[in-house]
Amino acid sequence: MSTDRVIHKAAALAAATVAMGGLVLGTAGPAAAYDNDGRIESGEFGFYYNSDEKGCVFDVYVYDNNFADNSFKDPSSINCAGEGQSTNDNTASYWNRWTGYCYVWTDSYRGGIRGSLPGGYTGNASATFKNQISSTADTV
Repeated sequence: MSTDRVIHKAAALAAATVAMGGLVLGTAGPAAAYDNDGRIESGEFGFYYNSDEKGCVFDVYVYDNNFADNSFKDPSSINCAGEGQSTNDNTASYWNRWTGYCYVWTDSYRGGIRGSLPGGYTGNASATFKNQISSTADTV
C-alpha cells in the first residue's frame, strides 16, 4: 500500500472519529438533572417554600436524589420567603408540570416514605410530606 493511500485512510479514520464524537456529544442529555432557576417550566416539578404555592421555588427536571445540596430560588427578584434556604425538608407545596407521575421521598436517594403526584397536580403537601421531602424522581 502506498504512503499516500495510508495517509488518506488515516485521515478518513480521524475524521470519522471526530464526527462520531460530535454525534455522541450532540445527543447527550442535560448535564444536570435540574434547572433550578426558580421558574417552574413545562416538564419540571416545582417545590415551594410555603403552602398554597407561595414563596421561593426549587424546580427539578427529571430527578434529584439529594435535596441537601440545593436551595430555593427567587424567580422574580422580589425577595420571596425561603430564598437561599435549603430545599431539604423545607417544602410545603408543589406543582407537577410534567405529564406523568412525579414521586417524592422523605429521605435522600429514594429512601423513607414515597408519595406520588400525577401530571398537572398542584397543591399543599400532606402532613406526611410537609417539610419532609428529600428526593424526587419521575420513575420508580
